[in-house]
Amino acid sequence: MNDFSPTDYFPTVKVAAVQTAPVFLDRDATVEKVCGIVKEAASNGAKLVAFPEALIPGYPWWIWLDEPSAGMAHYIRLVKNSVTIPSMTTRRLAEAAKENQVYVCVSVTEKEVASLYLTQLWFDPQGNLIGKHRKLRLSGAERYIWGEGDASMMPVFDTEIGRLGGLECWEHLVPGFTMVMAQKNEQIHVQSWPSAFPMEEHLFSNGTLEIGERAYSIVNQCYSVVSSQVMTEAMREYLCTTDKQRAIMEPGYGMTMIVDPLGRIMARVPRDEEGICYATLDLNAVIGGKFLSDPAGHESNQSIRLIVDESSHAPVTVIGKSPNHSLTFEDLLGDEN
Repeated sequence: MNDFSPTDYFPTVKVAAVQTAPVFLDRDATVEKVCGIVKEAASNGAKLVAFPEALIPGYPWWIWLDEPSAGMAHYIRLVKNSVTIPSMTTRRLAEAAKENQVYVCVSVTEKEVASLYLTQLWFDPQGNLIGKHRKLRLSGAERYIWGEGDASMMPVFDTEIGRLGGLECWEHLVPGFTMVMAQKNEQIHVQSWPSAFPMEEHLFSNGTLEIGERAYSIVNQCYSVVSSQVMTEAMREYLCTTDKQRAIMEPGYGMTMIVDPLGRIMARVPRDEEGICYATLDLNAVIGGKFLSDPAGHESNQSIRLIVDESSHAPVTVIGKSPNHSLTFEDLLGDEN
């Protein structure tokens, strides 16, 4: 990763927002699909490729379909197909970024020890894993699946294509989280989402979420590269056993687009298709935008402050080294002399 100052460097860059479905709960097959998409987007000139939320190995849709214990078999499969760091999975993703000379932001179910986290992984064109963002607060039933991240994993990266950052799903509608990202002065923001639900009255309908996606760019005055999944017939057949469940899991309902700092849609993928949309971003547009809105800067008020603790909050901290209390069978015999 190179050291570039956003105060005097405002490049023009082509980016790609991906709308796709996983090979559901199959990590290795989904990674192969991701690597192919990276290659396609790079061949079309993209320097940043953004992927949907929980793409590897798939979003746990069963949490919205039934009571928690009914999804245990799916959860076991999810754990077995989750992503550890480092691993052969992260190596393959890194190789895709390096071979195609692009930045890649891909959202995965990460496994650390025995717990799962919803994590955006960021790779640079040299194949380095430059950072990760774990979703800080899970939405509703997602708390059955993933643990929380913390503010130590809310990076914004100085790169030759601009200052890059990202959040996942409903984080974009939490003012405290968006305020933190504003303070970090991102210029290009990756929004990773699952697909929407088909019911227009639902909070997760296409119409409601599109408002939130576009509002983020307006408030923080940055470009948003919005990537979402689509639901598929294969996923519905695998997960659904009732008509009510099938109605919730109607195929399609993606909401992938690229949004400028005025909230205007520059490009989008049709709602019910897999595909990639592209846009060329001129970061000079961010200068005028910040003149109008910099909520963590001159548009703030000193009497209203947000304090952010970026230290890591591990529940258990081990210091020193544990002594070895194990004894072999021979050791247990002792010395009788």
